[in-house]
Amino acid sequence: MSFDLALIAAGGFLAALVVGSAGFAFAIVVTGVWLYVLPPAQIVLLAAICATLLHIVSIWQYRREIEFRLLWPFVIGGALGVPLGVLALERLDAALFRHVFGAFMIAYSCYMLMRPAVPVLKLPPGVARIADGMVGWVSGILGGFALLHGTLPTIWCSLRGWDKRKSRYIYQPYILITGVLVMLCVGFTVKFDKSELIVPLAVSLPAMALGLWAGTRVFEVISEERFRRLVVWLILASGVSLQF
Repeated sequence: MSFDLALIAAGGFLAALVVGSAGFAFAIVVTGVWLYVLPPAQIVLLAAICATLLHIVSIWQYRREIEFRLLWPFVIGGALGVPLGVLALERLDAALFRHVFGAFMIAYSCYMLMRPAVPVLKLPPGVARIADGMVGWVSGILGGFALLHGTLPTIWCSLRGWDKRKSRYIYQPYILITGVLVMLCVGFTVKFDKSELIVPLAVSLPAMALGLWAGTRVFEVISEERFRRLVVWLILASGVSLQF
């Protein structure tokens, strides 16, 4: 039992470290560890709760820096997309989808790692807002269907040419908001004794606090180029993890 709790704490620390340093990928990182000691139903709800808490704490630190004029098209698109993704849960093969989308993530990250510079899309303001909304919509569908609502906005912010702070101040609030929407749509359908979450949550919270603190320190000192490569490597690792 003590080993199980230690593994739960380790998973929470590692995932929080990633969120603190890059602002996304909590669920994918923590699931890879918690699968060894927790049943899938518990992981889904526990990861959703922990990720929401982490994003709230992290975003609160830079709440005054968020550019809502850039954020709102993503959020509106996500709000329209999440219910469609939830409906797709009953109609599509989730395993096949994860393999296909994981292959896309691998291909994209390998391409970006081989490029000497990041391509930047130059779009007129009106077209850019529509494109941002479409990315938010598609990502909302991915979130409702497979909890993958963070990947496309992260890629898109890079393609828009935004620096690490501007990018994070867009995609992390988006991930928080759509994550809450996903919880509202599907969280109550998970059937198990919710009291079983108390001990794992109590063990995870201190480890996550430490991981978030360490990750935030990394974000503050890392250069733009190293941040970009960190994000690409995380996308690659996420794509690989979806193949198993």
